[in-house]
Amino acid sequence: MGDKYTGTKKASDGASNFNALNSAIRRILSMGGGPALVEVKAVNGTGLNAAGFVDILPMVHQQDGAGRTTPHGLIHGAPYARLQGGKRAFICDPAVGDIGIAIICARDISNVKVNRKPSAPGSYRQFDLADAVYLGGYLNAAPEEYCGWVNGDFHVKTAGKFIVDAAECDINCAVNVSGDVAATGDVKAGNISLEQHKHPGVQAGSGETGLPE
Repeated sequence: MGDKYTGTKKASDGASNFNALNSAIRRILSMGGGPALVEVKAVNGTGLNAAGFVDILPMVHQQDGAGRTTPHGLIHGAPYARLQGGKRAFICDPAVGDIGIAIICARDISNVKVNRKPSAPGSYRQFDLADAVYLGGYLNAAPEEYCGWVNGDFHVKTAGKFIVDAAECDINCAVNVSGDVAATGDVKAGNISLEQHKHPGVQAGSGETGLPE
């Protein structure tokens, strides 16, 4: 009969049936790709394009039984996440150097990436790093451009222009602007038009009114 496992280490551990089976199980489990911290190395498809793909590098090195480590290779073409519902989206695409999470899919997703619709698996591989999707961002530096709540106030900070492209814009609050304001159309305060308003009580003639007070 084989050795009976008692929960204590024996000199024959390496040859015991339990340890041989345990080693095989650990090896099989290690082949399944779990979530991994990764760094973005390249980005393809940003802005007003459909959500694109990133090339990512796992940040935790591989390690052999002797404790020696080896860096991973790049994972190419991992779809990245975008906050989107239907045709409405919040666009903040990943950038090179970002840190995020790679989630490993159970089956080959290569055909789904190409077709962007339900498709047959591209191969028989399972839980492979090649079938990762990217979700950012973790462990990143403090932002220099942002929108969000800071100390109870909602801030929008950008190095470029703040552009609102809407059919109509309703603002129900007091507005304080530090800087010039340019409008290509009329501006109204209540029912008073900036372009069409009139000054009552002015005698006709060639004179002009004074500056507004």
